[in-house]
Amino acid sequence: MDEKIIKLAIDLHGHLAPGIALGLRMSELSLSHMGISKGNKYLIGISETARCLADAMQAATGCTLGHGNAFVENYGKLAITIGDIKTKKGVRVALKDEANNLSPLMNKWMMRLGKLTHEEENELGNQLLKLEDKYFLIQNVEINRNQDFDNSKIVRCQKCNESIPRGLGVIKEDITYCKACKGETYYALLETQKA
Repeated sequence: MDEKIIKLAIDLHGHLAPGIALGLRMSELSLSHMGISKGNKYLIGISETARCLADAMQAATGCTLGHGNAFVENYGKLAITIGDIKTKKGVRVALKDEANNLSPLMNKWMMRLGKLTHEEENELGNQLLKLEDKYFLIQNVEINRNQDFDNSKIVRCQKCNESIPRGLGVIKEDITYCKACKGETYYALLETQKA
């Protein structure tokens, strides 16, 4: 594993969590099986957990939220898929159940039997960076996703007057609204600020 990539993942996440190490190893296996290197402009990455693996995948592959080619499908699984958006072919790498029996520390982490100390996280993280291929389920898959980057014309929401890509707006009776003004929001305004 490239030390620069490990450092990037640690810097992004804050420490060498076991999930960071596992995500780095999974990404490495997936890229290797595809014969593609980090930063390929046709790569797409999907983490099946919203936890550490997603950070590691971004560092190891160059697939990022900002590039519109990193996704989380939160199935709660320790699995990553790296694919090629041109061919729709990819490699999914998941941790096999047998890995749970590697050590009491691995079992404690995988089964959430208690919080790991910082030292335990480092120890397990270093073990996972070198985890043998036999502990991974490696599957060739077809991906049904594309890069998520809208290039449509910029328009203004007719209610709040904020700029949005037309393709991300809600059109009702030929009038474009942003999703927030149509009730599809993740937030609620507490008070209106005066301009």
